[in-house]
Amino acid sequence: MTSGTSSPGRVAGSGFVLGVLASGQFLMTLDSSVMNVSIRQVAADIGTTVTGIQTAITLYTLVMASLMITGGKIGAILGRRRAFSIGLVIYGAGSLTTAVSPNLGVLLAGWSVLEGIGAALIMPAIVALVAGNFPAERRSAAYGMIAAAGAIAVAAGPLIGGAVTTFASWRWVFVGEAVIVIGIFAALRKIQDTPPAVRARFDLIGALLSVAGLSLLVFGVLKSGTWGFVKAKPGGPELLGTSPVVWLVIGGLLVIYGFFLW
Repeated sequence: MTSGTSSPGRVAGSGFVLGVLASGQFLMTLDSSVMNVSIRQVAADIGTTVTGIQTAITLYTLVMASLMITGGKIGAILGRRRAFSIGLVIYGAGSLTTAVSPNLGVLLAGWSVLEGIGAALIMPAIVALVAGNFPAERRSAAYGMIAAAGAIAVAAGPLIGGAVTTFASWRWVFVGEAVIVIGIFAALRKIQDTPPAVRARFDLIGALLSVAGLSLLVFGVLKSGTWGFVKAKPGGPELLGTSPVVWLVIGGLLVIYGFFLW
C-alpha cells in the first residue's frame, strides 16, 4: 500500500473503534431492560403506578423502532457520524431529564421520547460506521461483537438496575448513562465517517408511512402478551371477535407494504 492511504479496519485503533460502537449499542439496548426489577421503586418515587412505568418502557421501544428507518435516512443525508453525534446529544438530554423527573409526564418525555429518538439516530449509524471502518472480511466479526454487546445489555440490565436501586437510587442509572454518552461523544472524532449519500433527500411521505407502519406493528407485538395475539385473553379488549393485536399487525404490514410501493 502506498504512503498516504489506509485501509479501514487495518489502521491502528480498530479495536478502539469497535469498543466505542459496541458501547453505543450496549447503551441503546440497556434502556429496555435496566429498570425491569425496579419498576415498583420508580413508580413509588414519582407517584405513579407500575403500569405507568411499564408504559414508559414500552413507549421507549415503540419510539425507537418506529423511527429507525427515518433515523437511517437522516444519517444518509447528514453523514453517519454526525447523525450519531446528534443522537447522542438527544439521548443524553433524555437520560438527564429522566434522572431528575418528578412525575410520570417528565419521565415519559425524557425516557420514552428523547431517548427513543436518540436511539433511532444512533443504532442505524452504528451499522453504517462498522461498514465504513472495517474491511469486508472483518465486518462479520465486528457485527457479531456489536450484536453481543446488545445481548449482554439485555442480560445485565436487570442486574445493573437492581444493584444501583438497592444501594443508591434508580436515578443514578440514568446519570451514569449520560456520563457514558459524554465519553462516547468525545471518542467519536477518532472514528472514520461514512459520508452523506449523493443527492440524498428527506422523503416526508415515506417517513410518515414507515413510522405509521412500524408503530402499528411494534405496538401490536408489544401488546400481544397482555391482549393475546389472535384470541383475546380474559379481560382483554376485543375487536370483531378477536384480539386487537391481529388487526394492529395486519394494519402495520399493509402500511409497510404501501411504504415499499412508495
